Amino acid sequence: MSQAIQRIVVPVDGTPAALAAVRLAGELARHWQATLELTQVRPLYPAELSDIPANRLGEPDHDHRVMEASVAEAFRRAREALGPEFARPLEEVTLREQDLVHHRARDLLDHLRRYDHALLVLGIHARPGHLVAGLGDTLLHKARCPVAVVRDDRPPVAGIDRLLLPLDGSSHSDRAVRLAADLAATGDLPVTLLHCSARPSDTQSDWLFAQARRHFPAHLPLDTRPLLDRSPAQALLREIHQAPDRPLLIMGRRGLGQWREQLLGSVSRRMITEAPCPVMVVTDKE
Repeated sequence: MSQAIQRIVVPVDGTPAALAAVRLAGELARHWQATLELTQVRPLYPAELSDIPANRLGEPDHDHRVMEASVAEAFRRAREALGPEFARPLEEVTLREQDLVHHRARDLLDHLRRYDHALLVLGIHARPGHLVAGLGDTLLHKARCPVAVVRDDRPPVAGIDRLLLPLDGSSHSDRAVRLAADLAATGDLPVTLLHCSARPSDTQSDWLFAQARRHFPAHLPLDTRPLLDRSPAQALLREIHQAPDRPLLIMGRRGLGQWREQLLGSVSRRMITEAPCPVMVVTDKE
């Protein structure tokens, strides 16, 4: 089994975005030979006048039954999205909120910290050019593990044929290289190394490609592609759109924080909101 990613955690709630994430998580679990965990954060049962100050957690009533049925239905739809051919270990985990104020992101982040080799997979509802918002944005910025993101306005993920790996020489880019090398080796996937520069004679591309090659097994198909553009984001989007197969983009991320990133922008944020393929981001918070 892979030593880099051993557990893939995907929050589920029955929405199209969550089901898109489940399909991507299933493909990654298959390639990584990892355990897939479907996770829900269940709020406390709604308080009633007769419940104050307790919340009657042990007593069945209509509200309790409705909530339990909703949890069961979300898990059922997630298993259905995986399909009957899914053969990796599958777990269903229900987390209970600790108070009446909803803290789904906090509870999920606390849960993720229990695992040393985890990957979080998120589904988001976002159109090209729009900012990622809400729960997904919080998890993306605060998770200390790699995060894979897929949008629900794209065709369902039905396979991964190639890994696209942008390089820039940073520490987070180096972490992305190591993660991609592990996935490529475990899943026997070809890899294309990318580097964007503004000058055609830039020798940094050759140096970065040589450094990255050291992490990949010799038998894996490994392509290199220098990109010429003043905008790395624009060059990457063009390359992804031209890809003939079903790629997964794996890239390092500076981790500027939610507000600074919205003000200054980032390449990874633009890839998440505009790229026509799933995106996996890695920071140096881990």
